[in-house]
Amino acid sequence: MLTVTGLVALLATFAVALTPNQCNLTVLYESHCSDSRKFIRNVLAPVWPLLETHCTLELVPFGKARSNESGFVCHHGEKECKSNMVMSCAMRNLLSSRQQMDFVSCYMGDPDYGGIQCAEKTGLSWADVKACMQSGEGTQLQKEAEAKSYATRISHYVPTVVINKVYKPTEQNEAVRGKFNEVMCRYTRSSDICSLA
Repeated sequence: MLTVTGLVALLATFAVALTPNQCNLTVLYESHCSDSRKFIRNVLAPVWPLLETHCTLELVPFGKARSNESGFVCHHGEKECKSNMVMSCAMRNLLSSRQQMDFVSCYMGDPDYGGIQCAEKTGLSWADVKACMQSGEGTQLQKEAEAKSYATRISHYVPTVVINKVYKPTEQNEAVRGKFNEVMCRYTRSSDICSLA
């Protein structure tokens, strides 16, 4: 027999599971890709403060790289491999999606030299990022990013935008060709987002 407390708990579970206008946003990108940099800095970062109450965010800095026995080979060379790892390590140490977005957006402005300044701006210890990179944790994080990238990405284009863990080519094209806010309006039904579409 279901008690009143049990019934309340059951209803609360359904209420959480069925919360309307929520989404999971995943962006697969690479640090030295001009399209990735433009999308994150000019499209996603400015609207994220409005989206964060409606969406979870997963930023996956790996792109078209691949691992091999000696490390990683990246589309834009060794500097990109290092920068991708910097972002993985930074995000590991930043708990909120706002802090992660702020760091990544800042860092994508200057992925070769901006790390220390972007860490300071977001309250992140640069020593923690360096320790992550040197300890093997950074390599493990990049292997996880590789697995997510190749398990998720059907597109050969970066950035790749995935909503609710489903890649849809039409939404990808809209998102990266100036209609990201329209796509997010359909998922969130937020008047703030929809007014930007």
